[in-house]
Amino acid sequence: MKIIKFIILLIFGTLLLSSSLTSNTSSVQTNKLYLAWENSEDVVAYELEVMTNTYRPNQAVPSKDILYHTVDIFNPGIEIDLNQLTIQHLDKTYFRVRPLDLDKKPLAAFSDSQPLSSGQLNPTKPQPTALFNENRPAPLYPTYSWIPVLGAKHYVVEVTKGAPENPNGISPSTKQVRSYTVDAGFDCYDTHAYTEDGTYYWRVLALNSYNYPIGTYSDAIPFHVAAKHYTWAVFGDSITHGGGAVSNPPSDIRFDYSSYLPYEIKNLGRSGDSVESMVDRFDSDVLPFQPTYLLILGGGNSIRGGAKAEDIIAQIQKLISKCEENNITPIFLTIPPINPERIERVFNNPSIQDWQKETDLVNNFLKEQRYVVDINPLLSDNQGLLPPMYSQDGLHPDISGKKIMADAVIRFFRTFDKI
Repeated sequence: MKIIKFIILLIFGTLLLSSSLTSNTSSVQTNKLYLAWENSEDVVAYELEVMTNTYRPNQAVPSKDILYHTVDIFNPGIEIDLNQLTIQHLDKTYFRVRPLDLDKKPLAAFSDSQPLSSGQLNPTKPQPTALFNENRPAPLYPTYSWIPVLGAKHYVVEVTKGAPENPNGISPSTKQVRSYTVDAGFDCYDTHAYTEDGTYYWRVLALNSYNYPIGTYSDAIPFHVAAKHYTWAVFGDSITHGGGAVSNPPSDIRFDYSSYLPYEIKNLGRSGDSVESMVDRFDSDVLPFQPTYLLILGGGNSIRGGAKAEDIIAQIQKLISKCEENNITPIFLTIPPINPERIERVFNNPSIQDWQKETDLVNNFLKEQRYVVDINPLLSDNQGLLPPMYSQDGLHPDISGKKIMADAVIRFFRTFDKI
């Protein structure tokens, strides 16, 4: 009899839980505070201090005045649980932040102290950080990012064609074209190539450990796709796609070297590409935009994956043939160096021992082509490595490195115009 009662209670409880997850309501944690600040350049993490008094940017804070401290914030903002702090007045309690590198060393002084009352109390929706620039083409493979929501274990990212009819709701839009579920984090790499005309929107919803919504969907952020002829486009792997400094996704256009170029440029990069995968997706991803000139950077992932230079060169020759068949002028960028010690430290992934030899062989081939921008020596130290000043993770040039790449391309443009 006890077993029967237990089964009945279990079924009843399961039905209640299922009903709650499909109901048109959501929960919002109270007594939390959202703080935001300006995103620094080439920052890996931020250090945050919450204190009972104001202090100058370079002034040390006595431990007795610190209410909260962390060096593990990877976004230009945070949601803080005020229940864990002893705070009586938000306008008499202060915070300040400073950017840190991979070693948790400061990149700059602390910001000026600000009262906690300048933050947003009890936010009801996630705060997007991927805000697409209407004045430049959307990337072929968009990346979406946001400030992590307190208590979130999962997120649902929804993409719609047209503005959602239920802004800041919790139900999927009838205009949804795709959605992704991601574990706790702060970004989502769209795996779909946007080649069809239209205005799309993305938004994100936070879920707790029971897959119950925390608040509502974020504001819907638009991005515009024009399947038209572009004079200029860039094509490649993650170095072209964007992102860097370990924790900054491609949604931050400062890590897109093409954003510093003087022309309208379509970014056709995709993170993780090998040269072979670039060949495979050329027809579907490049031809819809029929670029006149295509800046191509690829091969680094292939080398790190163990491919030999002769095989990579064979794939590059296929790219050249595809460009010639479609009246596209290829302009190659040489493969930049890497820093194996940094790569293993950040990604726990060792590099092959002869990566420099294979890189040099491929780059020598590239330098024999009609149009090439030789960025490798510009990003190399005296040992032929990618130095931390240009790349925190040893693989992806950071903002400083991307500006060097862009400057080299701009110098090429000046010569190219005279040809």
